[in-house]
Amino acid sequence: MARHSVPLLATALGLALAGPGVHAADLEVVYTTRAGDTLIGLERQYLSAPFGWKGLKALNRIGNPMRLPVGSPLRIPENWLRAQPHTARVVAVSGDVTMDGKPLAPDTRVSAGAILRTGDGGFVTLALPDESRLTVQPGSQARLEKVQSFHGLPGQNARIHLEQGRIESTVAPQRGPAARYQIRTPSATLSVRGTAFRAGTDPDAGTAQAEVTAGEVGMRNATAADATGLPAGFGVVARAGAPIPAPRALLPAPALDEVPALFRRITMDIPFPPIAKAVAYRAQIARDEAFSDVVATAVFATPRARFTDLPDGDYRLRVRAIDAEGLEGRDATRDIALRARPEPPEATSAPPGVVAWSARPDASSYRLQIADDSRFAQPAIDRKVDGLQSIPPLGPGRYAWRIASLRTDGNPGPWSDPQTLDIRPAPGPATVEHYNRRLRLAWAGRPGQIYDVQLARDEAFQDLVVDQRIGEAALTLPEPGPGRYRLRIRATDPDGGVSPWSGIQHLQSLHLLPVWSLSAPAVKNP
Repeated sequence: MARHSVPLLATALGLALAGPGVHAADLEVVYTTRAGDTLIGLERQYLSAPFGWKGLKALNRIGNPMRLPVGSPLRIPENWLRAQPHTARVVAVSGDVTMDGKPLAPDTRVSAGAILRTGDGGFVTLALPDESRLTVQPGSQARLEKVQSFHGLPGQNARIHLEQGRIESTVAPQRGPAARYQIRTPSATLSVRGTAFRAGTDPDAGTAQAEVTAGEVGMRNATAADATGLPAGFGVVARAGAPIPAPRALLPAPALDEVPALFRRITMDIPFPPIAKAVAYRAQIARDEAFSDVVATAVFATPRARFTDLPDGDYRLRVRAIDAEGLEGRDATRDIALRARPEPPEATSAPPGVVAWSARPDASSYRLQIADDSRFAQPAIDRKVDGLQSIPPLGPGRYAWRIASLRTDGNPGPWSDPQTLDIRPAPGPATVEHYNRRLRLAWAGRPGQIYDVQLARDEAFQDLVVDQRIGEAALTLPEPGPGRYRLRIRATDPDGGVSPWSGIQHLQSLHLLPVWSLSAPAVKNP
């Protein structure tokens, strides 16, 4: 890229490494004369006391102050102009951010001289009167040196002193000879007239860096007296007292096509393809498309970002690669959503045949699903549960189950990870023997099993005649009165595994005779 001399003030573009004799007051505005202009008239219109037309005459070596050639450039020191101070407005603030040592809140007005400090997770975005935006990144300190306009001249004049850290700027087009947007660092200054760029400084290393994402920034090294243009897609790390290195192309944007649009866990795990020559990656999450309201940022050594404990909501993800010089590359963005609450319960220890889970304080009830496999394409059970365990009425086999918390409005949170459920075989059909006005029920069982036996007058087993737990596969009981009864049996294995209830058998006496019959299981108890 060709190098060429660029007068900083004539172009209002530049990155000049500041020397001991260069100060903000040395900046000049180049005014183009119009028909009818005179130095005395310009003094009345633009200048502040004690500066006057005689100073302009001497500075510009003008012979006749009453006759100025139309279209001629006229140099005016910026600090001679009649300034009108303005303030910046806090658009968004997140995390630990202070202004002059006090916590900062949205919509606060920020005046010239204010010092902004951000903690490790802090962000603050300011809007200038022309709607230019600047976001102070975490771990930074910046001072708003001035935000002003000049009487009679269009445009805004703003300067920010970045003492440490990083600032990202989106600058509205600066129109008018006095319009200027600058970021100064201890070793460098960026000046633009409408662009999007990032600036960073490391005072200990004596470096300043710039990355341009839109528009163009002019760069100038005062010591080496050379300059170069820095177009969109390029960046540079400048060092005090050294020639400006050739601009480097920013690394390409990572591909985010495979990043999920919806996250259902508190920890958002975000892998993406690597970028050649990248040594790290910066990922950011914001509430808005312009990234004025950033809620999280981090640098990761591998192409995998992880963020934890963000509130549920809709977000914008931004990822860029970082090269060996520390320059951050082009942005990749994607809309994402987090719906992780209420969190799912955790599975708790339970005997085989039983599913159990921990209570969630933000859940009013739970939704249980049980299926033949972990895909849950066709759940065998899908129902609301109020308690913390369930004994599913399913046949023997191995199943997958999962649980979700339900809010008071009935909306579910994310599913838990699938768990395995083993259901033991139910006891086999019972037989009945009648003798001496007593009934003896017997069924096939296994050693060590304990049995729950229920005999009821109704199908729902609410009107119980017998409800006993016994340690053998037989039960003798007094003959009940004439009628039709329902029988079911459930087994508990020595390891605590519980079988489902057996199929319901109907027990009845034959009309007025002391003879009892027991049907084969016909219906599974729901």
